[in-house]
Amino acid sequence: MITLHHLENSQSFRVVWLLEELGMLYNLKTYKRQADNTAPPEYRELSPLGTSPVIVDGNLVLCESNAILDYLLDQAPSSSLRPTPQASNRADYLFWYHSAQGTFQPNLSIDSLMRIIPTRVPWPISIIAGMISSKTQDAYVQPRLKHYLGLAEKRLAESDYLVGSELTAADITSIYPMDAALHRYPSFPEQFPRCQAWFQRLAKRKAFKRAQEKVGEEHVSLHL
Repeated sequence: MITLHHLENSQSFRVVWLLEELGMLYNLKTYKRQADNTAPPEYRELSPLGTSPVIVDGNLVLCESNAILDYLLDQAPSSSLRPTPQASNRADYLFWYHSAQGTFQPNLSIDSLMRIIPTRVPWPISIIAGMISSKTQDAYVQPRLKHYLGLAEKRLAESDYLVGSELTAADITSIYPMDAALHRYPSFPEQFPRCQAWFQRLAKRKAFKRAQEKVGEEHVSLHL
């Protein structure tokens, strides 16, 4: 049986949610973050990259969110959560599935770094670091997040989900960066109401609620 090693308020929530959508049996082991929000040593020793999520299935140890999602979807080839190569929406699926991790999440990682740096350096360097971080967020991070969210907003004007009328793994992998973006920038829910409605729609799914109950967390992402 698959064991998911879950770091609280991390990207591994998406794996719990997918497992619930697929109705697969699994073990869940949860780890608390340290005071500095990093994973504890025992988690970093388990994960090949020291990152979350990580699953263990027999002799297999696998990390990286989308790699894990693909591995799990391979175990359920009849699932509608991943369009077949012949499906008309396959290209849309591939774009949204991979852009969530390849474009959306990296910009949020930079945003996280800019929020953390001023808190990790002594005064008065922290003042200068705060100014640089703020300028970086205004000039670099926010415009890129807005561009991505604007594209998602346009897409969600056409359908309830990112790849059409049904949920796919593209929605599942997008939930973490979307939650982080909508929370960190208070103006975003109003600027991108369809993205906000999409998140609320997903949060009402039974499998989503079961995943939240199992991890025992109110938020999907780490709210800095």
